[in-house]
Amino acid sequence: MPVPKEAAEAARDRYLAILSGFPGMTRAEVTKLSDDYAIAVNFASGIPDDLPKDLDGVPVVARTQ
Repeated sequence: MPVPKEAAEAARDRYLAILSGFPGMTRAEVTKLSDDYAIAVNFASGIPDDLPKDLDGVPVVARTQ
């Protein structure tokens, strides 16, 4: 079942404080992945090993700038 944009936005908003605590995190935004929406977490450098793969069933995608 595809993840709707509204679910991704709600998960991003709910977990923003936690995501902001990861070193080097610069931004969290909703992004489109095929038929799903996901949370894209941007980092200034290296991606933390303990970044969750999903939050409330919404995929989490890590990016570096």
